[in-house]
This record gives sequence, C-alpha cells and structure tokens, in this order.
Amino acid sequence: MSLARIPSYILFHTVAELVFVVVCLSVIIMAWALYQFLDDDFAVFLGAALFAVASLHVVHVVDYPGLGLVGGSLDSPTQLWLAARFLLAAALIAAAFVVGRRIDLRITALVLAGYVAVVLASIYWWDAFPETLHDGGLTTFKTAAEYVICALLVVATVLLWQRRERLPGGTWRLLRAALVASIVAEVWFTLYQVASQWPNMLGHFFLALSAVLLFRAVVDDGLARPHALAVNALSEAETMHRRLEQALMPSLPVDRPGLTVLSSYLPGEERLQLGGDFIDVLDRGDDGVAVICGDVSGHGANPAALGAMLRVSWQSLCAADVDATTMVDSLREVIERERQSEWTYATICLAWIDPQLGELRLVSLGHPLPLLVADGSVAPVQVRPITPLGLWDDPVVTPSIIPLPDGWRLFFYTDGLIEGRVAPGSSERFGEGRLVEAVERLCCASFDEQCLEELLEEVRNAGCEPFADDVSVILVSQASEVRPREADGAVPAPQATRQAPGCCPATPE
Repeated sequence: MSLARIPSYILFHTVAELVFVVVCLSVIIMAWALYQFLDDDFAVFLGAALFAVASLHVVHVVDYPGLGLVGGSLDSPTQLWLAARFLLAAALIAAAFVVGRRIDLRITALVLAGYVAVVLASIYWWDAFPETLHDGGLTTFKTAAEYVICALLVVATVLLWQRRERLPGGTWRLLRAALVASIVAEVWFTLYQVASQWPNMLGHFFLALSAVLLFRAVVDDGLARPHALAVNALSEAETMHRRLEQALMPSLPVDRPGLTVLSSYLPGEERLQLGGDFIDVLDRGDDGVAVICGDVSGHGANPAALGAMLRVSWQSLCAADVDATTMVDSLREVIERERQSEWTYATICLAWIDPQLGELRLVSLGHPLPLLVADGSVAPVQVRPITPLGLWDDPVVTPSIIPLPDGWRLFFYTDGLIEGRVAPGSSERFGEGRLVEAVERLCCASFDEQCLEELLEEVRNAGCEPFADDVSVILVSQASEVRPREADGAVPAPQATRQAPGCCPATPE
C-alpha cells in the first residue's frame, strides 16, 4: 500500500528522525556531564558515536525529498542513511571492547569527525558513494548493505552479551532490546520500493524505538541509576553519620538539683568527615556529676568510632565508681588496643563536680582546660596536664581539687573552638585568650542557651568561615538557689585550692 497521497508523511518522517537525533544527543550530553564519575569510557564512547550518527541523520532529514535543502537529489538522503547505520553498527561493536576500559577520547572524536567529513565529501563533492536508488527503486547495493548492517548488529549483540557482566544494572537487557529493534528496522528498510510505502514507515517506528532503548540503556541504567544508588548510599551515610554523632554526644538533660547543664555540638566544614570529639555528663547522685570532654586525633569514621568507644568505656568506669587513676589507665588500654594507627591519640578532660561540697576534681590529659566563670571574671582552671592518651605513659596522678565559689560556671570545650582564624585570611588562631575575653564580655552576667549560641556565633564569625574542625561544648552551672557547703553542711569561707599529692598548685578563681 502506498502512502504517497498522505500529505503528512514528510512530517512523520521528520518527526521520527528528529526523535532519533534528540535521543542520541541526550546520550552524549548526559554521558559527558557524568564523565568524571564513570569507571570506564563505555557511555562516553557510545554517546560520541551517537552524536556522529545524529549529525548524519540531521543532514539526511534536511535533504530528504520534500525538503531538499542541501543537494536536491533523491539518492543522497538514502546514502546518508546507510553511512549513518554503518557507523552505528560499527560503534556498537567497538563499544563492546570499551566496556571496563579507558580510551583516548580525543582520538575517538577525531576518527568520528573524520568519518562524517569523508561521508559528506563522498556524497556531495566527490560523487563517489555507490548508488542506492535506481529507476525509482532500491539498488542491489542498498539492499545488500542493509543486510550487512543487520549482520554487524548481530555481531555487536554477541560481543556485548559476552561482556554483559561488566555492564551496570539492566544495561545489557535494554541494549539487547535496542539492537533487536535496530535489526527489525533494517529488515523493513529492505522491503520498500518507494520511500512513502508502509515498510519504510514501520522501519522509522523501530528506528525511534531503538534510539529510546539505547538512551535508557546508557543513561537510565548505565548512568542515572548507579548515581541514584550513590545518592541513596550517601543518604544512608548521612544517617549513619548522625547516629555516630549522637553516640559522641551526651544524653542530656542531667536532672540534678542545684545544677544546670547545657551542651552544644557544631560539625566542622566537612560534615561527612566525622571528627573525634566526644562529650558527656553523668549524674552521680549525691556526689554530683562527672564530665568528660575529649577529642581523638584525626578525622573520619575510625577516630569517631574510637571516640564513641572511649565515651562508653568512661560511662562504664563511672558506673563502677573507680578512682581517677584506674579510669585513666583503663582508657589508655582502650585506645592502645582499639586504635588503627600507633600515632592515634586522644586528649581528654575528666571532671567530677560536687555542687554540695562546692568543689571540682579535674584531670587534664593534654586537653584544653575548662574556663571557670565566677565573680565577674573568667579564667582557665589551672592544673598541671599530663600527656594525651596514646602518646606515652605519663604517671597517672590523682585529680587536682579546686574549690568552686558561689555562682560558679564551668565551660568545657574542644580545641575546634579556638583553632579558627582571628580574622579573614589571617594565619593567627583565635586562641584561648580571645575565648576568655569573649566569654567575659558575653556571658559573665548569665550563661544560658542564648548566650552560648551568641558566643559560638562570635567565634565562628571572627574568621568569616565555618569551623574547620568539630566543636563540642559543655556548660555546667550552679543553680542560683544552691550555695556550696562543707561536708558538714556549713557554708565554706574562701580558701586556697586544695591539691592531691603529686600535683602542682591549682589556682582558684
């Protein structure tokens, strides 16, 4: 049946070809956009080949009878068609050898561009391309060429089948369907004598179908789906990240009469690069609270996991009510057994706060000393630190005992708070001295959640950049209605700092 009398045939042909062209161009655009994330050059190579094929199809469309915008010959559009189909079949065969490999894409682009240039020159300038139409019908060359293209597509199918395990997701299944659709299209293109006959129309339908299947094989399954899985994996990693962060943070609030406890955690600039900060506060009943504020060296999952392990070990040791010497020795054994590198260490501040006795017992293992806020002044608690856990065995001492004046507040923090820049572009760190000044200016009168947020914001804004390292803060304050007392219940008079044997003097505030 002839469709020559249907005026819309030219429109149908143009639309079918343009669908093929647009889909081919989409493949190269997507493949190139995701090139840096790919493990091989299969998608980019196939996309580049489809781009060259699409270029020939564009000229085929504009030179098709009824448009004839280039040469006006009835033969040249069919010659372009054959050249494009040969290129596609050869590219699919070559693509089978690119699976799992990297190739020189510049040479590939030059070869494809050279092929397109030679084809156009042989048809429009040299008149060297064999005839495909003669006396209104297909030449033997044209029919034989279609069968050769079918054979090449079968070869491509076999080669890709042999490498199907290396293709991602359902790529092989869709590629197989695309190749079958291409072969069916070629068969239909051998059966017509006039371009407007129904076999030609069916051939163009399968042509468009093969392009859509190729797009789905390369883009949907080969590119988009693996990256969708990567996004899902990233989401799961973020969830694990948050859970691990929570494992490093205290399970507040501490419901202890006479005490107010606040904590804050701010992730560093690389949010998925976990730091090793860990903090916690435990209620010890009538004996007050125990505080740990520590930081494992390095970033990533291993330091974070080690920090969480140290925190849990500390909780168990607190529950067993061991003395400070046993606690430090036990934590040292944990880090030496569980660390991934012999260079891994941890700085830790251990504190026992008794609001009834009005005293602080403190051990600093190379960690920044807490700030004592009282009587309108701010200063670091002065004790002699010992070396961080994991460096070398320093003699373990009993905690320094520091009296706490009425209205005291203790500010524990990790070094990420003072390692920021003092100004944009400056190499100078914010430092402990400026932190003391900021606390004295902002938080001497009251130290609540709003004050804590303002303090952290000021430190962060000093360098006009996010914190490079994680920042963890614990604030323990005496409630206003509670006054310290001696063991027998009397309110103590001002006194010098008491100290355990073997410690250097501690300075009260």
